[in-house]
Amino acid sequence: MLLESCAVAITGILAGGLINVLADALPSRQPLSMPRYADGRRRPALAWLGIGAFIFNLRSPPQPNGDELEKRGGALLSWRYPLTEIAAALLMLLFYADTRDEAALLSTATLFKFAYAALLVLITVIDLEHRRIPFAVALPLGALALIDAALIPVTEPGLPSAAIGALIGFALFYAAYLGGVLFARLLSRYRGKPLEGSALGFGDVVLMAVVGLMVGFPSILLAITLSVFSGAAGAIAVVFARFVKTGGYQPFDKIPYGPFIVGSAIIVLLIGN
Repeated sequence: MLLESCAVAITGILAGGLINVLADALPSRQPLSMPRYADGRRRPALAWLGIGAFIFNLRSPPQPNGDELEKRGGALLSWRYPLTEIAAALLMLLFYADTRDEAALLSTATLFKFAYAALLVLITVIDLEHRRIPFAVALPLGALALIDAALIPVTEPGLPSAAIGALIGFALFYAAYLGGVLFARLLSRYRGKPLEGSALGFGDVVLMAVVGLMVGFPSILLAITLSVFSGAAGAIAVVFARFVKTGGYQPFDKIPYGPFIVGSAIIVLLIGN
């Protein structure tokens, strides 16, 4: 069991390294390449992983002096890199612990859960940094969930349950999305100037439909409930923090909603299936 857990943790860390590469490339539609610093220089092998970069003091490329780093800015690797690798490892360990009594380490069900973990972490990182959920990640996750439901009928959800979950997730969140758009237009007309942003993005709608495929019906109802309440609490916390910091806030400031959907999906996957 200990050796298997170590293997899962190492797999998660390596997956986290790939997630970091994808999170750097996908939002800007850049081709995939070896891990690089923000200034474009390739990282040495010991710094390919964020954890390695921090351990071996390779967070930045070799500099003649500290002042040059100040001028160039952005070359220093952020904490996002090791934290992403650790998050991927922890999530895979959670999914492994949840399935180890029912399936072997390399079972199909376990491998699907590991793939879910990697893609959910990738969605979270991109949404936190860029305030959007790329279809290039959400749609493959949905296809994976659909294949999972079709190929492993002995585990929940089955294909009918997954299809119903996806329809409910999409319908409810699309209704909320349209309501947000309508409210923004009415408020813009009342204020006499366009209101930038929206409370809920279409990427969030697609992601909730994907979560429906992953957890099925009726578990999607729990996922929606958790995401709504956690998202509301998170929005209140963000508004309060911005009000304290700046003395005010901008209505419809973009707040990444994807992490709340992801967190709710993880909870339901762990306790509902």
